[in-house]
Amino acid sequence: MTKCKILIADDLEMIRQGIKMLLKKNKDYHIIGEAVNGCEAVNKYFSLKPDIIILDISMPEQNGMEAAREIISRDDKALVIILSMHDDEVYISQCIEIGVKGFVVKSESGKELDLAIQAVLDTGSYFSNRVQEVIVKKYTTASKQHSKQKIKLTKREIEVVKLIAQGLKSHQIANKLFISPRTVETHRANLMKKVEANNSIELIKKLEAMGIS
Repeated sequence: MTKCKILIADDLEMIRQGIKMLLKKNKDYHIIGEAVNGCEAVNKYFSLKPDIIILDISMPEQNGMEAAREIISRDDKALVIILSMHDDEVYISQCIEIGVKGFVVKSESGKELDLAIQAVLDTGSYFSNRVQEVIVKKYTTASKQHSKQKIKLTKREIEVVKLIAQGLKSHQIANKLFISPRTVETHRANLMKKVEANNSIELIKKLEAMGIS
């Protein structure tokens, strides 16, 4: 059976040694190189051609995210796993957008890294328990904020948007509600701003998603 070739990139010798000790327990892994900064990681990735590269985020010269972005932009099949002390939602989101296949937080058990390597090889991706918690919290918070937006709509705004959904023009809405067309346009503008919509169609779709139609 062909061994999985792994490249490790971390500026701290102690961390690199710890990763190597952990991975050497699995006979299917073969560590083919180490890098101490992002630039070296990129160069060694393309010269050594590992199956997987494990990158730290905080490294000199070029950080792990910059290195990952360069590697993936040049090789869209690259299997990049981030192993970092950072569990901030911003870091995690940026790494996912770049296209990394795995993310493990250093404070988690060593077993998580082994699971990440296996999963990335087998199914293409792995995000550790801590990372998943951060991702879920992000979307839960976003959902709550979205719900709060719904509560802020006034009764008149709801009346206006329902008539917009029916395809009525501003002057027609004004006639039905016994208000001026200018007032309708003001309500329309406020609604657009509240739900961050660029046009009436987007406005209706977003409000329907919030349970207002």
